[in-house]
Amino acid sequence: MVTGIQITQSATASLVGSIWLIDKQAQQARCLAAKDQYEADQTVSLDQLGEFEYRELPVEGQTTAGREGGQHLNVNVLKREVLEQLMAARERVEAGAANDDDHALIADNAQLTIRVSGYAVRFNALTLEQQKDVITRTFTQSM
Repeated sequence: MVTGIQITQSATASLVGSIWLIDKQAQQARCLAAKDQYEADQTVSLDQLGEFEYRELPVEGQTTAGREGGQHLNVNVLKREVLEQLMAARERVEAGAANDDDHALIADNAQLTIRVSGYAVRFNALTLEQQKDVITRTFTQSM
């Protein structure tokens, strides 16, 4: 069984905040997102990561189609402002300057799920740095 994790503490500073898929049976970890040192989709032995603390992230499995070919279209039905408001509210909460509207906005969007490297993750589960990265990579002015 594969478990999604976000590393919260590690002796290796570049691992903190990184997101991984862990296969304990195979003793392997697949990188989904990291600051540096590791690339997306890179698979490493669990031993290479050393000792770390983590929190589990929800992982959604997908079945593959029974035929080859075709195309895939990912449509975002969300305004950039929604994610920016959520991120700003969370910054105020973490700074201790939040009001009731901030808490209500975060609660109303607690189930907001986004796709990162083909896997679903709740936006509020990401670090502020990862949230900023998602916003800058996802929304463009033109194609």
